[in-house]
This record gives sequence, C-alpha cells and structure tokens, in this order.
Amino acid sequence: MGKGLTAAQRRAVAESDPATGRLSARPEVCVRLVAAGLAAPHGRGGHHAYYLTSEGLRLRSSLSAPPREDVPSPAPGSGARENARAGVGFTADDGTGEAPPAPGRAAEVATAWEGLLRIREVLLDGRTDRPAPWELERQVHAVALALEAAGCPPARPDTPGYTVTPSPHPGAVRLAWKDPHRPGAGPEPDPGPSRPGPLDRVAALLPGRGWQPTLHRTREGSAYLLVSPRR
Repeated sequence: MGKGLTAAQRRAVAESDPATGRLSARPEVCVRLVAAGLAAPHGRGGHHAYYLTSEGLRLRSSLSAPPREDVPSPAPGSGARENARAGVGFTADDGTGEAPPAPGRAAEVATAWEGLLRIREVLLDGRTDRPAPWELERQVHAVALALEAAGCPPARPDTPGYTVTPSPHPGAVRLAWKDPHRPGAGPEPDPGPSRPGPLDRVAALLPGRGWQPTLHRTREGSAYLLVSPRR
C-alpha cells in the first residue's frame, strides 16, 4: 500500500487531521491522492476540502504504526488506550477512565463528531446515518464518540454514566450504564418496560447516529446493550 507515492504525498497522508482525515496539503498533492483512491473531495462551487478515504486511512495507520514487536498486547477494557495506539488523535471517552473531562472537552467532541460525519458523507455517497468503514475498525471509539457527542455522560468512579467496552461477539461492542451510588455499584438493572431507565434513553439515541442496539441481560439480571453497525 502506498507504493509509487512521492514523499510529499506520503507526508500529506501522514499529516492529515488525526480525528477527521482532512488533508492540509497543497491542492495539487490532494488531487493526486484522489486519483490514487486515497482521498476524496468534499464541497461545492470549487471550494473543496479533501478527506482520506478508507484506503487512505489504512495507509496512514501503516505509515505511523510502530514495529510490530513494539506494540504491547491490549489489556481487557483498554478501549481508549487501543484507540490512542491506533493513531486516533482524538480519543472518545469510553467511560472506563477516572479523570474528569479536560477544559474545552465539549468543543473537541463537537469537532470530532462533525469530522466523522464528513468522513461518512464522503465515503458513503452522502449518507451520514451509517458508520464509515473507518469506524468499523475501532467500534469502541466510534460508539463512545456518538454517545459523547449526544451529551451522554461517561461513567466515572463518583458519577453515573455509560461504559463502552469490547465484546466477545464479532462486530459488536458492549454498552452498560453504571451508577456508583446504587448498592453494589454494578451495571444498571433492567427497570422494566413501564419505567424506561438511563440505558433505554441511551439506546434510543443510537439508531439515528448509525448504530443498532439490542438489549441483553446477565445471569444476575443486569441489563446491557450489544451495539452493532446499523445496516
């Protein structure tokens, strides 16, 4: 991948915006990347911005990836750390951390979500209600970003919120609601159809943002969602 590219073209791919894939190189470099299938224009009336395609994003990952032997094995529940190693400059909050949001976090989230919508629009022929191929390669990050951008709070040791973690089911991630003030401080129990709970409200947000949730329960009766790409 990337054979035959000039140094300027490789540099343009490597230096594209980490969150959105937007190129900042000279127009002639961007046009050559479009011809190579690594970028696509977005905009009208001659005012184009250029974004990496799924092939371009894969090339960027290969250009920035460390040698295989230097990459540690992921630990369970390390979704945020996996995204950082994958070359995603903005890391969505998956609810597994402990630090409070940094100042300006809301603006960063809004920018990242807008950039993701532009990626979808470019790669999916104008559609923004389905995940782009880039998202399918890092679903914990993508689902967490959709929730954070919708204003849902991520879980913290002292405040209730969502957690998004990998699941053993191919093509799906696990989404739960944790409340540290509830006895046992475990996942939210199923409140039943007559009393929609926080998990139900979170589930209602996902289809419009490209993700399909299905409700499941643990053996202890706690409710959680398996979230997969909307088809």
